[in-house]
Amino acid sequence: MAKRKEYSIISFVGRVNVGKSSLFNLLSGQKDFAIVDARPGTTADTVAARMEIHGLGPVKVLDTAGIDEYSKLGEKKRKKTYEAIEEADLTLIVIDLANNTKDRDFALEKEVAARALKYNKQVLIIYNIFSTKKSLEQTKKFKNLFNKKLGLNLPSICLDALNSKEQKKFIKFISIHFKKESLDIDLIPLPQGKGYVLLNIPMDEETPALRILRPQDMAVERLLRKYLIPVLFRLDLKKARANDETEKKRFLALLKHLHNSSEGLKLIITDSQAMDILDHWTPSDIPLTTFSVMMANYMSCGNLDLFVKGLEAFSFLRNGDKILIMESCNHNRKCDDIGTKQIPRLIKEKLGLKPKIDFSFGRVMPDDLSRYKLAIHCGGCMADRQKYGRRIIKLKEAGIPITNYGLFLSWIHNPKAVKRVCKIFRI
Repeated sequence: MAKRKEYSIISFVGRVNVGKSSLFNLLSGQKDFAIVDARPGTTADTVAARMEIHGLGPVKVLDTAGIDEYSKLGEKKRKKTYEAIEEADLTLIVIDLANNTKDRDFALEKEVAARALKYNKQVLIIYNIFSTKKSLEQTKKFKNLFNKKLGLNLPSICLDALNSKEQKKFIKFISIHFKKESLDIDLIPLPQGKGYVLLNIPMDEETPALRILRPQDMAVERLLRKYLIPVLFRLDLKKARANDETEKKRFLALLKHLHNSSEGLKLIITDSQAMDILDHWTPSDIPLTTFSVMMANYMSCGNLDLFVKGLEAFSFLRNGDKILIMESCNHNRKCDDIGTKQIPRLIKEKLGLKPKIDFSFGRVMPDDLSRYKLAIHCGGCMADRQKYGRRIIKLKEAGIPITNYGLFLSWIHNPKAVKRVCKIFRI
């Protein structure tokens, strides 16, 4: 089974110069992992690092910019910090205990906590004492005072971010209070045992050299763990679309061989752009899906039905409506790119629509989603599942339907194929 989250995400959030980067370094056990400086605004963008923490497992740690910078640049930094809060499984709100004994309403800290809790994230409070000379009694007094002012009833701890000996205490505190989710999502829901699974991987100019793509690699690994036999096959799409009988016979001969073997053919997983061919060539009694649909189900934690429902948006789209096409990775586009070329062309040619299309690549997501009538997302293989989940939440909040590359490419060629590619996921 594939874990819902391959690693947990922890974010450090607070005002400028409260010791976020120092605590980041303390957690990592490396003094200079993040840049630390007495001048405010040292952290200009969210810094990410992955590490293994015994008792917690693999984690991705985010060091964010201060939330109390009020310049135009500060607003941009704060936006990135809020994104980190919404993606993190756990947010650590850092407060400088030693230098904040004056009256303060903690409005910003309360806002951070409210934002995290709104998205069902966990929050802990870290009071950083910065090697203060104040007595332990004073420290406890200030901590109790601040807890009362915060009024959040959240677990808290006092730490000296500059003392490396505090690391064990820090990790123990997180381990006690951070509750990891345990929901499992099966990448390929086939029973363990014998059987072939055919992976159709038509390579083109955008296929990277010396490796296969992450969904294909993940599929091979999961199948081997189940004692299933992955068979990798490269279909020549140009020949297939040109009705080359030799190419069709080559494919069908392999299918027949696998299907009639003692192991049997359990499933075909294809690149989405080949669905127009494989849906017609593959006998109806052989299960068929796409890598993109597989990843959408996995990345959304089993919410594939949300993407299926998103296809309904095409029934009310009109010329001039805005569509957002989203990919979680960024690369230079070559040849007949799926997102920028194939999908827009098919919308125009198959549906007769002329929408306005915006593209969102990499980690950036448009601020104003309300102007879109539909979002079409890739499988999301290069994103954190937490980031992918945040995108779904943001689109839901804006009331924007979302569908998926693989579902769209299946539906546009044959609406009945949607049911076929989803069947293995019990949708």
